[in-house]
Amino acid sequence: MKTQGILTLLAAGTLFMACKNNLREDIKPGSDKPAATTELTGTYTEQIFTGLDFYNGYAANAYTDAGGVIYLNNTVALKKISLRGKADSTATFKGELRIYQRGDGYDRDGQLYFLRDSVVKALLTNQSTFDSAAKSRIDAYAPKTGYLYVTPFFYWYQSIKSVPYTFDLKDVASLLTGKDSVWVALSAWGTHLDQSDWVGKNEPRSFSADFSITADNNTTNANPTYIQAVQFGRIADAAGNNSRTLTKIITIPYRLRNAKIVVVSQAWGAGSGGEEYTYRTHNVSWDNTQIGTFSSKVACGPNTMRSYDISSSPRNWCPSEVVPPHTISISGTIAAGSNHTVKVDIVNAKADANNNFKLSVYIAGEKY
Repeated sequence: MKTQGILTLLAAGTLFMACKNNLREDIKPGSDKPAATTELTGTYTEQIFTGLDFYNGYAANAYTDAGGVIYLNNTVALKKISLRGKADSTATFKGELRIYQRGDGYDRDGQLYFLRDSVVKALLTNQSTFDSAAKSRIDAYAPKTGYLYVTPFFYWYQSIKSVPYTFDLKDVASLLTGKDSVWVALSAWGTHLDQSDWVGKNEPRSFSADFSITADNNTTNANPTYIQAVQFGRIADAAGNNSRTLTKIITIPYRLRNAKIVVVSQAWGAGSGGEEYTYRTHNVSWDNTQIGTFSSKVACGPNTMRSYDISSSPRNWCPSEVVPPHTISISGTIAAGSNHTVKVDIVNAKADANNNFKLSVYIAGEKY
């Protein structure tokens, strides 16, 4: 019994260290440089997911883990990859996603995010399998580095069967080519559109997707050499209620210069006057000093697959499009091992039972 107790404490300590500061987000300074980068030429493409199916987010589990693809639930799947030795960390990186029409015709929440293998291993608490408890821990883990998109409104455009998206992945170059492997996660939250005139009626899947990452090794970009996640997902207060303000204290383990805070903001709330149908000013602070501001205002143009109640007027996000990231520069340099407070305040926003905000916030910079 005493031995079992010691092992339990050791496992808990491992999980705590993984969650603290996103497991330091690295191994050793300079260890994320791929070997023999001068020999990497041409364009390299890695197909991550092909025909990846998503299912009803409200229903019992309908997925099957296979081919290295692990489902956290019906709406989130991930796979481990490494582009080390295949792509240069200074190459141009892009993610190409295609979402297919299945059983859900509405504009839904989509996510693309990345987790280092060392972080996933720690969240598994030394297990070799992904049981339901481990999957829940990974799903709930907030310091992920990611991007947000919105599925098309297929119901109003039933003749269109799929829509493409392109993500600029330069900020995650150090993750993709680092010594540590990386898990790529893709999500399309959906349910079933139970209407007799919908082509997807009685279809068990909500959406399906293909996703690949392409690196152009013939280009040279000043990609960040270090990235650290701050927040990914819904923001809430201490009591778990929806909030309009994110405040996080983080530790940066390495010296950084040319650093920046990147924020992707997505509002949800479809009721009358809901946050989906407006846009808000976002104030971004570093160590309790405001260093930048941006508006979530976007224009849904005439080619956007939008519902009948969304005009081309500016709003918070557009169906069938990537939610745009906003970059705020951090002046000066960041000392190794220093603690910092990151804050994003969505001014005058309604954060209540019917309105919530999902943020992707990360720090990227150059190690020196």
